[in-house]
Amino acid sequence: MSRRNGQLGERLIQLFNALQRRDTTFGQIYAMSASCGIDARRVLADHFQRGAPHG
Repeated sequence: MSRRNGQLGERLIQLFNALQRRDTTFGQIYAMSASCGIDARRVLADHFQRGAPHG
């Protein structure tokens, strides 16, 4: 899978999987997001807002 997705793709998949686990810490999410070049605050906000009603 690494050749197909590349290193960034692999890190994004790992970040997605980490968000699905309850034992992942905010610090881990921050570090993984940074390695992907993504704002961790936005990742966490979007992740936790997913279950909230919109509008």
